[in-house]
Amino acid sequence: MPITDIDLTSLSIDERLRLIERLWDSIEQSAAAGNSEAAKVVSTWSAMDEDFVAGLEREADEAEKDPNSTTSWKSLLVELKHKYG
Repeated sequence: MPITDIDLTSLSIDERLRLIERLWDSIEQSAAAGNSEAAKVVSTWSAMDEDFVAGLEREADEAEKDPNSTTSWKSLLVELKHKYG
């Protein structure tokens, strides 16, 4: 199925997060099976600072608990365009 045929908004936040996790697991499996592109991605993300990754995970957990505490992509884009042109 082409990705464009998937209505991601029909999924709950929990379902979308589980989908992300399954996608990442599939990339790790491809890397373990010898896919060089997948291995490069896994290597890049694995090399990230553990504190940075832990911070991202904390923010994701907070956003999951209280979606209203987050900034929408549209609002962030407007803010960045205003700030940086």
